[in-house]
Amino acid sequence: MISRFLGPTAGMALAALVVSIPVTSVAHADGPGYTYVGVSYEWTDVKYGINPKSDARYNNGKIEGENIDLSIGILPWLHVRGQAFGYADGTCNNCNTGPSNSTFDADIEGYKVGVGVNLGLDLIGLSENVDLVVRGNFIDVELSKLNIATATISDDGWSGEIMFRGKISDRADVQIGYEYQDVGNVKNRDVTVGLNYKVFDGLSLLARGLIFDSETGLELGIRWQFGDLLFGGNDSIIN
Repeated sequence: MISRFLGPTAGMALAALVVSIPVTSVAHADGPGYTYVGVSYEWTDVKYGINPKSDARYNNGKIEGENIDLSIGILPWLHVRGQAFGYADGTCNNCNTGPSNSTFDADIEGYKVGVGVNLGLDLIGLSENVDLVVRGNFIDVELSKLNIATATISDDGWSGEIMFRGKISDRADVQIGYEYQDVGNVKNRDVTVGLNYKVFDGLSLLARGLIFDSETGLELGIRWQFGDLLFGGNDSIIN
């Protein structure tokens, strides 16, 4: 059933990780954190519902640019998260956004803001170090030709995410998730896997891959989890 909905590759990956996380993380005492700030660079086929492979307006281009992420834990089981993309040099390479058949590198920028619930699987008798995360987001995105101000596409919409995040060691946590995006006239599905590895205090290296059958992507960056400092040793404002 999972494989039919997500596709065979994504469905098998989701099932494998859901099974493996509780087994490998039993010995550790706490789950992943939800108060952090991060910066990363991403190379991807699809972003915020813009999918150059499935939309003729974008001429099968590729997207790349920087992400800035901020997440704040409100309650132990509730958080808010925002992401901005492309405000420095986000581009859609070889994209066609105008009426002609010519291709151009195009500016792309946007943001995503959402509220999420993170519930430990110990509520149903499984590992206390693994969370089920469900999040809803508002998305706004704009793409325009370089140096041609009149050729602009601007859309907004929403997305829904579901993922598992699990701490597999004192330093590392992993995640696998599914996101459905409805932005403008485009509906898109993403399956992602990610690793966050702590290198010093709250500073971590992060890597995330888009693994859906017809799309690929890679994101690399750093993240600082600062809840302990901001909230007196806790990960959320209210505990």
